[in-house]
Amino acid sequence: MRKERSRSRPVKHAFISAALAFLAFGGAHSSAPAQPASCAPAGGLSFICGVQNPEDLVLVPDTGWLLASGMAPGSGLHLVNAREKMARGLYATGAAASRLDKAKFANCPGPLDPKQAVLHGLSLRKAEAGRFTLYATNHGGRESIEVFELDTRGAAPTATWIGCVLMPDGLAANSVAAFSDGAIVATVLLMPGKTFEDAFAGQPTGAVYLWAPGTPAFRQLPGTEFAANNGIETAPDDREFYVVSSAARKVTVFSRVDTAKPLRVAQFTGFAPDNIRWTSDGRLITAGMIDDEPSCGGPPKNLAGILCSRGYVVATIDPKSMAVTEIARGPANTSFTGASIAMPVGNELWIGSFNSDRLAYRPLK
Repeated sequence: MRKERSRSRPVKHAFISAALAFLAFGGAHSSAPAQPASCAPAGGLSFICGVQNPEDLVLVPDTGWLLASGMAPGSGLHLVNAREKMARGLYATGAAASRLDKAKFANCPGPLDPKQAVLHGLSLRKAEAGRFTLYATNHGGRESIEVFELDTRGAAPTATWIGCVLMPDGLAANSVAAFSDGAIVATVLLMPGKTFEDAFAGQPTGAVYLWAPGTPAFRQLPGTEFAANNGIETAPDDREFYVVSSAARKVTVFSRVDTAKPLRVAQFTGFAPDNIRWTSDGRLITAGMIDDEPSCGGPPKNLAGILCSRGYVVATIDPKSMAVTEIARGPANTSFTGASIAMPVGNELWIGSFNSDRLAYRPLK
């Protein structure tokens, strides 16, 4: 989650607000090293280039299609054909269908300008046959959750913008997830006045916010304050949700009806988990950057440490036992840094980045 290839609009309040560099915590904006012009494989990874800051990925169920966000001004939504290794704009300049659903999103001021869109975290929910509802956190032009209708009944999926929910003043959402009834939970990485230094010191800097259809605005959920609230996902039965704390290297499970006390926790070592997503076999998957990177002076302690080129780790989580299993890792790579999510597609593993101008993929062993 990072910046436009080097700059983008704030995402995540300090993250994007301060530098749009969410980095391993979701950044966009920045002072990251320039990407090499070559799109040749490197470090065990192959690439689809020209996809700016693909910070989050979701797999369209039962298809070979991936959706990628674009955490840089105008990058928009991307449709990725994982079989043919091709990507194109799905909601971008010249391809931005819109139809406001006033009944569901009465307080939305109007369509998202594709030229300004800075899309971050994604969430996909099945709707009618062949259709899905896609949610995306946005920092371009407004701090909001943008909502799209994804239609998969044709030869290739199409997206139509249908509404938005504005974030409370001064807050930038990092990640988003939806329940089957249309309720939305979103994380805020850095609250006003909080810094990355605070997060790395173990202080709570963010929280989870909930919006329900028919209500005027998001509200904060008590008990969900962590050091760098990042990825978020909901349970298939709507009873629970899962929250990543990147600075604390953990995923915490909460009951939807009572967030006062966590239900279960998964602890990570050696890397900072970023986004989180379900796999087709019922596990949760996350990815993030390696802590102990010698060329970066060890674990990150501030924004510069996050923007430094680091290797990546991909791990799965058993949602009941919360056991963590590493399934892939790779070294620091000047062609691709800022790993923020991984998604298995067939025999391959696709990796998104908040700070690269490309998507990466590799064999899944």
